Amino acid sequence: MIRTRFLTLLAIVASLTLALTVAACGAGENGGGSQEASDLLDKAFKKTVTSGDLDLNVDAALDGVEDLKGPLKLSITGPYAQDDPKAFPVLDWDIKAEGGGMKLEAGVIVTEDNAFVEYNGETYEVGTELFTQLKEQQESQQQAFTPQGLKALGIDATDWLTNAELEDGEEIGGDATQLVTGDVDVERVIKDVFKLLQSPAVRQQLESQGQTVPEIDEPSEADIKKIEDAIDKLELEVNVDEDDYVRRTFLDADFTVPEGEDVGTLKGGSISFDYTLNDVGNKPDIQAPTGAKPIQELLGQFGGLGGGSAVPPPSGQLETP
Repeated sequence: MIRTRFLTLLAIVASLTLALTVAACGAGENGGGSQEASDLLDKAFKKTVTSGDLDLNVDAALDGVEDLKGPLKLSITGPYAQDDPKAFPVLDWDIKAEGGGMKLEAGVIVTEDNAFVEYNGETYEVGTELFTQLKEQQESQQQAFTPQGLKALGIDATDWLTNAELEDGEEIGGDATQLVTGDVDVERVIKDVFKLLQSPAVRQQLESQGQTVPEIDEPSEADIKKIEDAIDKLELEVNVDEDDYVRRTFLDADFTVPEGEDVGTLKGGSISFDYTLNDVGNKPDIQAPTGAKPIQELLGQFGGLGGGSAVPPPSGQLETP
């Protein structure tokens, strides 16, 4: 098992960069590049998408790790609506995952008072009582990963993008867009990530959702330099439509393990993150399916895995960067 400080730091930076890119992005005035691009992202950053048709694709490849048997892939597609940033969204998503020689295809439907999982041709119901408990638990938690929550912790993700440039972008869902490109300030991201991990509010929210938060000391300048040297590429593209809504975010990263780091057979890797909204303001009509079986029957197929939460609740508003 890989247990080095370097790999742990790199993994945290990669995972939280992706998570926070969905929650908030932009360009700071001191980042250089086009002021017009910075101003456009600043306007888009302040707008909230309350409904849309999501198309999310994540691809990762780790060079030298034979056990993975190829790249890791995740896709989520379908509509959602969330009028209140603190409320549980309604949604109807198809989910596909592939990696380690295994494939998974499933569906998740969330209505105002229930949730359902579609798997292997059957539909399973979470149930209104359990769903209400999950919903109340989620809505009572601090929204630490929204832009407002980050700023309350002293983190402004709008400073992560440097050398921002603006050009005409592709049409998305029939709407014209402008494309903002730029580089990610790796050192600033690293420092902000560890500021997050040191926050009791963030740790409490992650742990309440069953996630393990590692105890890691604040990185030294040598640690930061090592991660910066390992990341060969970390680029960001953002498409903004004529109404100043972010319609697409694309993050592309490559890394190489430095010589002398004991990380087993891992040599390097790449990850791409493509988040697109093909439609906004569509107000989807999401209906509960009929003939659903109790969720316990599905959990029983996996030995009761899941600990009772069949549908992991989203963390914060599903807003675009």
